[in-house]
Amino acid sequence: MAKVLFINGNVHGHINPTLPVVKELVKAGEEVWYFSTKEFKEKIEAAGARFVDYGSRMYELFQAFKPSGNHPFYTLIEFMLEMDRLAISLITENAAGEDYNYIIHDSMFGGGSVLAKLLNIPAICSCTSFAMNRLPMPPHMFEPGYNPQLDNLYGKVKEASKECGTQKLDIMDIFFKKERLNIVYTSKMFQPESESFDDSFRFVGPSIAEREECLDFKIDKEGNKPVIYISLGTINNRCVDFYKKSIEAFKDENWRVIMSVGNKTDLGLLGDIPDNFIVRNYVPQLEVLKICDVSISHGGLNSVGEALYYGVPVISIPQVNDQYMVSRQLVKLGAGLELKMEDITVNILKDSVKSVMSDKGYKACSTEIGRSFIEAGGYKAAASFILDFIKEM
Repeated sequence: MAKVLFINGNVHGHINPTLPVVKELVKAGEEVWYFSTKEFKEKIEAAGARFVDYGSRMYELFQAFKPSGNHPFYTLIEFMLEMDRLAISLITENAAGEDYNYIIHDSMFGGGSVLAKLLNIPAICSCTSFAMNRLPMPPHMFEPGYNPQLDNLYGKVKEASKECGTQKLDIMDIFFKKERLNIVYTSKMFQPESESFDDSFRFVGPSIAEREECLDFKIDKEGNKPVIYISLGTINNRCVDFYKKSIEAFKDENWRVIMSVGNKTDLGLLGDIPDNFIVRNYVPQLEVLKICDVSISHGGLNSVGEALYYGVPVISIPQVNDQYMVSRQLVKLGAGLELKMEDITVNILKDSVKSVMSDKGYKACSTEIGRSFIEAGGYKAAASFILDFIKEM
């Protein structure tokens, strides 16, 4: 039995795909110690891992972090670097006296690779976004002097290199840290430029396992009535105006609409809910997608992947980070449409859904991509790749 150090952040989209993999590793006899934040304690322990809370210093970082500028990508890297530096310190303290055999870290948690070197153990990368082999902006945007925030970031990267006692770090080490084994939760078919990645990247498709969840409404098909599912994920979902437009757009249609608005939205702000709507702060997404005809999504890779897994076309409304990349790939492969939040009107929403439902090509492409996901093997393949890799070390 090996002792596994698993390091992740505090975002549902990065945590959820790993849990079925953890469960498989535990079934195979591995002892998994999983570092995250307290909101995920129950889920992580349900997967059979030992949950380890980063503790108060990490929560203080979340509250106190202030970027040195306002560029979105540089700000993201600044935050990731600060989280890495603190996590390395916290986990090193916690790991004293513990003999871990290998480490699995999120691809956007480059501190995991540093920890692997400090602990002298093999590292595996868990990638819940698209795999990356270059930074997502032109090279000139990373030249010193281009932007004051970038220059400040380079200073912090240099400090971190000295602090960790490692070789010189660069921004790619923070943004996406490639290892000798990289588990990617999509298929080669859906991964952009998949031919550019070597065999260290294993594309296993979405990590989907049955979830035991309590439902407060009945999920089934009502005759031939189409089902529309609306969810903007768990982070940037405080979008009352969008939800009201959705209600107005679909209230008179012969469609059943299931809308998840997240815990940040007061349902009372949405006004009267039409009879053909089910609106909740949370719904069991996989169960809804099994009977769904069209999904309206924020474009997160996990949400889009889960929809396509069940052959459901997606209307994507990206807002941040890799959601734009996912949306572009979705449109490129013919499995959905992309809308801009600022352009959305009641008529645009209604016409977009009608277009996707009337053009059978969207369903055919979604089903084809879903088949590639299933054939990739999912969480069972991921666990098998991990165990085989460790045996060979």
